Amino acid sequence: MKFGDTFRRSFFCFVFCCALLGCNEKKTVLLDKDDIHFAGFYSDYLLESGVVPANENLALSALGSSNINMLLARHGLTRELLSRKVVAYKNNPERWRLVLVRVRTNILNKSDAGQ
Repeated sequence: MKFGDTFRRSFFCFVFCCALLGCNEKKTVLLDKDDIHFAGFYSDYLLESGVVPANENLALSALGSSNINMLLARHGLTRELLSRKVVAYKNNPERWRLVLVRVRTNILNKSDAGQ
């Protein structure tokens, strides 16, 4: 076997391995419509409970069941879907991070609109 043949085979093996590694790239996480609804719900929950004050005069308060049901309905969520999304976020921290970024954006937009 000649050196050129060995080099050529090694080169093709290297290219093939690189192609295989490229197929295993990390997939980009995108939010689905339920994630966006959840982010809207969570943003409103934080604002209405006073955790993130919309103004300085708003005190921290726990929302009642009827208020939570109203928020869920406003955002097109059910308690079952809410529970499933919480489990999904526990299993996928990257998706949870994207939801929190969306929540922060929602809160900033609502705070800017209120001023």
